[in-house]
Amino acid sequence: MTIASLLAGIDGPVIAAPLDPVRQPLFACFRRADPSSCDRALILTEALQQRAADRQLYPCQTLLLGLQADVVMTQLGEQRVDMALITLRDSERLCAGL
Repeated sequence: MTIASLLAGIDGPVIAAPLDPVRQPLFACFRRADPSSCDRALILTEALQQRAADRQLYPCQTLLLGLQADVVMTQLGEQRVDMALITLRDSERLCAGL
């Protein structure tokens, strides 16, 4: 699986999901390490993981915490794009009811 195919959502058409608002900042962060996009991605992902915690959706929360860690590592100059995009795809699937 390539980065381009993950970005394109190869598992079928992209359906509106709770992670839609954070998708664009995450991609900008992971692709370009854009500081403002990374900051926005952290803020939006934090809100989602808090919502998951409030609803006791712990597997979803765990994946969202993983996304936050990937953003922080990107901000620190560590490229983890492949794993981050897989975590994003898994989060979208697991957090569908959020």
